[in-house]
Amino acid sequence: MNKKIPLIGGMVVSTLILAFIGVGVWYLFNAGQGGAKPAPLPKPEPIIQENFPLIKASLQTEFAAYTPNPSSITPSAESYSLPVDLEKLANKSEYAVSDAARTLLTKNGFVATPTYSDTMTDLYTYDETGNHPNFVTTDSILHAFHILYDFSLRHVEINKFYPEIKQLTAALLGTALGDYKTLQSTGLKQIAEKDIAYLAVAQKLLNPDYEPPAFVADKVNQEIDLISWHNRMQASPIFGYDEDYSQYTPRGHYTRNEDFQRYFKTMMWYGRMQFRNALDDQAQTRDETRAAILLVGWMNNTKIDEKDAIDVWKDIYQPTVFFVGKSDDLTIADYSGIGQTIFADSKDATTVLLDNKKIDQFIEETKKLPSPKITSSFIQDTQNAQSATKAFRFMGQRFIPDSYMFQNLVYPKVTNYTGNDPRPFTAVQSQAGIVRGFPRGLDVAAVLGSKRAAAILEGEKDSAYTNYAVVAAKLRDEFLTLPQEQYAENLYWNWLYALLPTLSIKGVGYPIFMQQQSWRDKDLNSFLGSWTELRHDTILYAKQSYTFGAGAAPGGQDFVKPPKKDRGYVEPNPEVYGRLAALAEYMNEDLSNRNLLSEEYVKKLNELEQVNTTLKGIAEKELTNRALGADEYKYIREIGGTLATLVDFSSEETEKIASGTDEKIDVIADVHTDGNSSQVLEEGIGKPFRLLVVVKNGGELYYASGPLFSYYEFKQPLSDRLTDEKWQEMEKPPLPSFTTSFVREE
Repeated sequence: MNKKIPLIGGMVVSTLILAFIGVGVWYLFNAGQGGAKPAPLPKPEPIIQENFPLIKASLQTEFAAYTPNPSSITPSAESYSLPVDLEKLANKSEYAVSDAARTLLTKNGFVATPTYSDTMTDLYTYDETGNHPNFVTTDSILHAFHILYDFSLRHVEINKFYPEIKQLTAALLGTALGDYKTLQSTGLKQIAEKDIAYLAVAQKLLNPDYEPPAFVADKVNQEIDLISWHNRMQASPIFGYDEDYSQYTPRGHYTRNEDFQRYFKTMMWYGRMQFRNALDDQAQTRDETRAAILLVGWMNNTKIDEKDAIDVWKDIYQPTVFFVGKSDDLTIADYSGIGQTIFADSKDATTVLLDNKKIDQFIEETKKLPSPKITSSFIQDTQNAQSATKAFRFMGQRFIPDSYMFQNLVYPKVTNYTGNDPRPFTAVQSQAGIVRGFPRGLDVAAVLGSKRAAAILEGEKDSAYTNYAVVAAKLRDEFLTLPQEQYAENLYWNWLYALLPTLSIKGVGYPIFMQQQSWRDKDLNSFLGSWTELRHDTILYAKQSYTFGAGAAPGGQDFVKPPKKDRGYVEPNPEVYGRLAALAEYMNEDLSNRNLLSEEYVKKLNELEQVNTTLKGIAEKELTNRALGADEYKYIREIGGTLATLVDFSSEETEKIASGTDEKIDVIADVHTDGNSSQVLEEGIGKPFRLLVVVKNGGELYYASGPLFSYYEFKQPLSDRLTDEKWQEMEKPPLPSFTTSFVREE
């Protein structure tokens, strides 16, 4: 019988600089720093193994030990010839597919068809008869990791970061107001007012009932209105420069309740608003630098329940470095270190802050520090990027490698379109002509080494721009020659590392269906689906890129035909499973060492590690033509229940961090902003496809099926960045054209 598995105190100003320089250079950074119109696709390339980075030995990172779990087998899987005669399949009568789907099945040995399922586990069956065997997909295992990553982050945010950022903001504001009363200099009072207004905005975002001091109330309330409307780029009432207030739209998992929404807006404010240090206007640069120095000084002279405020700040910052990455902007660590040198002999803070010579020395030292690699604001190509974007940020957003790629693959690094009409997806009309205003998810895969992704971009004219080939080649060389330690730096890099094997070419020794170009397209879809979930989960912390405004052989062991009920197949990607197992262990070790995970999460991460270790072993057997045991077939039969249990959390936990939205797989993330068109690039996951594959096992051909990501890429007005809730209700756009090689309607 078949059964479907459902699935504050003040301070005196004379002590400010002494407190500021007393911290010195602490160890902060060492502790963690829709598709275009289809075009004819290129001819299939020869089967070769591409050269991807490989972590060969255990590494002791800044967070925890990373122990690789590699696969070193030589594939020699049992297979069959194409085209396949579907009438010879042992369970042919159990599956009804359309004529179009049958055509692809015959040609390629597999096909993906749309479903109405809300979860991936819905598409696995528990079937003792063996008539509906499971095909355990890489997508479903990657999706399970996404859920554990996302829920672990939520757990830490709602139980630790949110209460701590409330305490930190209130305490800093108290220190600032106490110090403000002691200031005699009109100039310094004006600078302090900006800082107080800055902190008061954060306080009101956290507590809507808070009433800011009268002397900053107007500007604070104007900022709150702009953040609440979150639909435009406009000059900041407090800071004066243009800010993209559409970024304050709560999205990702931050729509699930009011606490998440308040946390999101506050951290976005702390992550985006900047105190610039390289403006053409020297007087303005001095004032913004003084404001940053005051803010850091207050931080270093504030206590929260006998704990230094700076330690509370690190308690938030450092774990987020582990989840996502290091700040791409100047930090408290940078300013504390410089202050220790510049102000070492100073006794009176007021005199120092008014001393232009000292401030200029400070500014010159900050200019020596690295500039941001990602431009997270809309600026014109006539502006000096360093002048406009190099700045101190209180809790700066993080460098992520894919935003860095995007930043380099759009205008002005890549310029005018060199092709003919119709224009490709990436093209934008600007004052400088038709430029590359948008990247594509395929750019990430291409930079990381996928020749297939690069071929699709070329076929669809998305690489037909001046300087694209030069920049793309430079990026590929940069990423393919990174030291192995880079990919173990944090969870974000390590997630990408786990995805790299999906981009490799599956040659001789793999099942015949995996040797097709259409399977390479399927693998690209898997890569992009998981990458989309990564961007969704990290949407608050990951620094988003912006386009500048444009001015003017078989072998092994024979095996006996298994009993009919013992059917099933694991997608043979042992390297992916091994990397996910190592990633789960790495994640568990660091977060457990910090006491950030409850027993429920520790247990689930242990289980995820074991699931991937088991699947790796089964996949290696399949690829070396070794028979599976009855217990391994049973494991495949029960995979739906295993994964459903893995991503099912206690009601006590879900009440705090989840909502009905999480009952559906559909998620969305905007990943790039183009100010020329006032649009954003959205990457989405929709309802899962059913992947139907012809497999050979024990000399028998049969159908097996499992879930696959449905991946979407399209543009959306900047004023309407999408939430998961909107995405789940809206009609989906067309699929990327490359998916037509393996997707058919049932």
